[in-house]
Amino acid sequence: MLKSILALSLIAASLPSFAASLLCGDTTVSVVEPASVGDPYFRVILKNKAINKIYSYEIQKNFLHLRCDETRAGVKVLFFNHFCGGSGCADYGNFGIIETKTGAILLEPDQPHTGNLQRAKEIMGKDIKKFTCSKESGEICIHSKVELG
Repeated sequence: MLKSILALSLIAASLPSFAASLLCGDTTVSVVEPASVGDPYFRVILKNKAINKIYSYEIQKNFLHLRCDETRAGVKVLFFNHFCGGSGCADYGNFGIIETKTGAILLEPDQPHTGNLQRAKEIMGKDIKKFTCSKESGEICIHSKVELG
């Protein structure tokens, strides 16, 4: 009996937990939170008739806010802010932009200390609205619960 309980506990602990999903045009976007320090990444999955792609973002930058957005040219994109909360982090904007139809990465969230707000504005062709993280917004806002040592 104890072996069965331990086996079930190990299986449950190894399963990823879906934090949330949203629809962006014809693309379903799902976010999987990290389950342990052994796999310290947020997983963002884009799936439509043409693509099934997985993108990984380290939890050292422990916040991930995402939403469906549209560029000024009318292109549907997954727009997200992947940032940390420490004093060495950019105040606003370590953005990533992925075209949802093709999965093409238009902007990597690779500026955690200085931010990339200006580049995000150029790609989007408009001002960037702040994430509200309210239930009504349709945004996904995650803070990693995994503590890195």
